[in-house]
Amino acid sequence: MAIVIIAIGCTMLSRDASAQIEVDRSDNMFAPILRLKTIFSQVRVDQRVIVRLPSQSFAPMNATAGRSKQSAQIRYKEQKIGKCLWIDKLAGSRPGPKGTLELLTRDGVLIRAYLGDGCLAREFYAGAYMERPYDGKLCIDRDLLHARTGAKCEVDKFRLLIPR
Repeated sequence: MAIVIIAIGCTMLSRDASAQIEVDRSDNMFAPILRLKTIFSQVRVDQRVIVRLPSQSFAPMNATAGRSKQSAQIRYKEQKIGKCLWIDKLAGSRPGPKGTLELLTRDGVLIRAYLGDGCLAREFYAGAYMERPYDGKLCIDRDLLHARTGAKCEVDKFRLLIPR
């Protein structure tokens, strides 16, 4: 019963809308010609969302390293991770060794992103930018990372960093 009422409501036109339609009769009574008195234009709305990953230092310095003014070098073991990362879970970035960008997630996980050929990690000293894709993920060989210096780089692979 409710479906019938909704269907009838959808097919009915308002008085203003029916006043805009002009029906011309042709010789064929089964093919009336409808003409609208109004002119329609096409409107296109574009939206871009830019996501910024600020530059951060991830590891807090401990008290002894602060006094000796030497930062402790932590060694990491790399482990394979998927081909995509959720952008909403990323919190920051910093240049890494040998053409890599280190990404920090909101829950404290450190991920190394290997940049494509010809990309220098030091160009991302001020952070990274990316256009938010339709699925909300940063994927290898698809999305571009932008630096404030104007560099645009693809990511070749992601690796999870685990302290040794």
